[in-house]
Amino acid sequence: MTKQTSLPLKIVASLLCILIGAVFIFSGWSKIPTLEQFGWTIVETTPLNWTLAEWSARLLIGLELFLGVLFIFHIRLRTIAIPISIGLLLIFTLYLLMVIKTYGSSGNCGCFGELIQMTPLESVIKNLIMLVIIVIIYFIQHELKFKYLGLLSIVLLLLCIAFPIWRNPPESIYISEMEPDINEPLPLSMLYESANNPPPGIELRKGKHVIAFMSLTCEFCRKAAKRMRIMKQKHPELPFFIILNGDSSQIKPFFDDTKVDNIDYSIFNGAEQFKKLNRGTALPTIKWMQDTTLIRESNYITLDEDDILKWMKEK
Repeated sequence: MTKQTSLPLKIVASLLCILIGAVFIFSGWSKIPTLEQFGWTIVETTPLNWTLAEWSARLLIGLELFLGVLFIFHIRLRTIAIPISIGLLLIFTLYLLMVIKTYGSSGNCGCFGELIQMTPLESVIKNLIMLVIIVIIYFIQHELKFKYLGLLSIVLLLLCIAFPIWRNPPESIYISEMEPDINEPLPLSMLYESANNPPPGIELRKGKHVIAFMSLTCEFCRKAAKRMRIMKQKHPELPFFIILNGDSSQIKPFFDDTKVDNIDYSIFNGAEQFKKLNRGTALPTIKWMQDTTLIRESNYITLDEDDILKWMKEK
């Protein structure tokens, strides 16, 4: 924007910049409490693995915060804020159109986390409106200029990217080396010989299976179930099975939350029996079984579908 620009246009440009900046900041901020779910959505709808999805989710949120600050304070609008925001909105819009084509436009797209429910179609309309406003800003904007503007931009970028990582660190940073092989027998026959529990609908004592032991009321068990659902959705050949422990009244809330209806399961009650069957390990625990031999144990963070697929091919 030149010095000859009228005062009314400067006011309009400032208000529009504040509006766009506030939307970007609110969009990024609102997703931080549900960052985990945001990462799962990326895994579910893109080729990225769990680790890349976790970091991508945080980088995208950091970028939204960064763009919001640039717009509000009129920093690097022409060279950074406007080009990146247009590119980002176009990518988001194309992604949402693919989601609409594949899954329809029902449900919350997650663009504002859980604070504002918005369908994919509504989000597409929101993005198009933002694009029009940003184009207007391009022609009437005025920028903040001073000596250390470049350094300030770099510092702001680093701070904005670091913020979501600090507030909600990726679970992958807690992953250690792959669990060592155990090669111990597991009394799976208990599942078929219990007088108080119906037997599983499939034979788990032969072949390779990945069996998850979960409680119906355990928060981390529900996280594990959600991750396994997404893995099974992308790789239907994964030999997953879930053994649930808890009151029957909790079955519906568990499945309403996890939507893990693509994995076979059975209910096994009896505290001491379940503990013996699970080897007394903390829940959730995921056991790699070859016939009745426990090969390896994983938690939901270390469980990796590529490792399982590789293991399935081994003789």
